[in-house]
Amino acid sequence: MNIDLTDREIHLLMAALGTHIGTLEQHPNASNPQLAELITELFELETDLREAVNRQDDGWNDPDDPDLLMDPVDFAAKHDAETEMFNAGIEARERTKASSRAAARRALNFREASDEEARAEVQLVDVWDPNDPKNW
Repeated sequence: MNIDLTDREIHLLMAALGTHIGTLEQHPNASNPQLAELITELFELETDLREAVNRQDDGWNDPDDPDLLMDPVDFAAKHDAETEMFNAGIEARERTKASSRAAARRALNFREASDEEARAEVQLVDVWDPNDPKNW
């Protein structure tokens, strides 16, 4: 059986269940096994309702989600927390480097000189010597 409830109705049911559980726990015969079983069932029902409210939009059991059909080993590799954290760090560093002052200096230093801008004589001298032992 499926019953469509709004969030407000589910919260009202959870509040009523919580009140009823509290009342039953204060009952003089709370140690009665049948009463203890009823309290446990009501608590489990309240927990199920709370889960239903809080997991509405997380994509759980979504038939269109390709991760549900994925091999468990591949799924673990794809969603490994360490890998995700590592990749997030790399992306953050790349974004920071792209917007840093050093990036602006690199762009300025390595841009192509236009015809109007003649290079200084010092800039035309190549000081690289492949035969120098320090460059080996």
